[in-house]
Amino acid sequence: MCEGVFLCALAFVLLAAASYKFRRDAGVSGERMVRTLRSGAAVLIGLALIRAGTPMDGERWVRLLTCASIAAVVVVLALSVAPGAILYPVRRALLRR
Repeated sequence: MCEGVFLCALAFVLLAAASYKFRRDAGVSGERMVRTLRSGAAVLIGLALIRAGTPMDGERWVRLLTCASIAAVVVVLALSVAPGAILYPVRRALLRR
């Protein structure tokens, strides 16, 4: 469950970096980068679903939604306090290329 929260939180940080409000803080400059960040977030959420650890039934979806809810609260609180610090790893990874 901890892994699911981490993967969902990372996906939400990527989605936040792709949002219009935080693009400048994340160093996102083009539409291609936005699509890449959104695709990466979708892959991470899919990975969290696969790694939920139960057979494909209702419990897996409940675990994913629980992980996503916890991660969303953590990311929103962190972005409201220090968006630059939260988005720094994304900015660094994008500018490294």
